Amino acid sequence: MAYRIEDDEIECEIIESYGIFSAGAKNWNKEVNLVSWNGRPAKLDIRAWQSNHEKCGKGIALTREEAEELVKLLNKILKQKDKKAERQTGTKTKTGDKKSRSPKKPEPPKTLEPFYDELELQFGAGADKCKSARNTLLKKYHPDKNSGNIAFATRKTIKIKEAYDKILEWWNIVT
Repeated sequence: MAYRIEDDEIECEIIESYGIFSAGAKNWNKEVNLVSWNGRPAKLDIRAWQSNHEKCGKGIALTREEAEELVKLLNKILKQKDKKAERQTGTKTKTGDKKSRSPKKPEPPKTLEPFYDELELQFGAGADKCKSARNTLLKKYHPDKNSGNIAFATRKTIKIKEAYDKILEWWNIVT
């Protein structure tokens, strides 16, 4: 892909895509990829991309060493927040300490809410319910079953598939 910034041409090549960690509005997603910019060695890249990867927003490119340091810092921050939560609730989560709680089901980001609506599901439903809803809706709106309005049925099935893919992608990242 080539991007033009004023009179300079910037080229990038996505070597490997690791995933989306935030699905945004208007087909923009925050992603983690391995990217080579202007033919340079590939770096871990975190930024917003248009879903077709034709455009990207501002982001950050990290060497492996920089990424490792960032992970250490993030783990330190998250551990501090866990300790603060333990102090507030009086419950420790490690085995052998006070009664261990089962892990809480993660809540999807609010940006996935329209996709749940498309599948006619309650926000936060799990991957199995999403798959079941997708299959039910695809049977209902498939163009072969809606010969009176094929264009609508086609658009609807595409939206259903996209919604399911977005939600499932998020569930695959967190589980």
